[in-house]
Amino acid sequence: MVDHLELDKVAPFLIKLFEIVSSPASDNLVCWSEHGESFKIVDRTKFAQDVLPLYFKHDNLRSFIRQLNIYGFQRCQNSSGRDRTMEFFHPMFTRNGMRNLKDIKRGNQSKKNDTVEDGVDEVEQPQAKRPRVDYSTFKTDVARLQKNLEEFEHDLKQHTLQVQQKLAYILSALDDTPGAVQQPPADSEQRGSSPELSAGALL
Repeated sequence: MVDHLELDKVAPFLIKLFEIVSSPASDNLVCWSEHGESFKIVDRTKFAQDVLPLYFKHDNLRSFIRQLNIYGFQRCQNSSGRDRTMEFFHPMFTRNGMRNLKDIKRGNQSKKNDTVEDGVDEVEQPQAKRPRVDYSTFKTDVARLQKNLEEFEHDLKQHTLQVQQKLAYILSALDDTPGAVQQPPADSEQRGSSPELSAGALL
């Protein structure tokens, strides 16, 4: 469909976009408007799941709309607030304007065009998976530390008990050991000295 275009002057995204919108096989999901001056995404969820992976390496509708934003597409307001159809417009992107694709240039994302992405969060598509934190390693480390702490407390109790037992044994041994020098009874000293006194008296 775009074989006659000067492909080297057209961004690959725009070529794929034109093919997506113009393909009759997916008209129930994405199609041109009645006058061919804009295109509509009828079913956001199925469009992201069934159509985007055929042309891109993802099924992220937000990423797709961000690309539209970068190339200057505008989000058309829905006539009914209940209508989940998303409609986009660019003056150079029309059903009969294939040759105008080369005039669509990539630009900077402006704050004004950020409104193109409004309402994308309503799409019923899977949430981006957050990297899961593996807590098993932490649990293993905590269990190991707790075990080491318990073993340390047990060893400390055993050591304390052994010290107490040794100290009690030493104190008991000291109580049972007689003194190195014992003082003789007072009456014995007196009886021992009586002969000397008697002899002195005799002398």
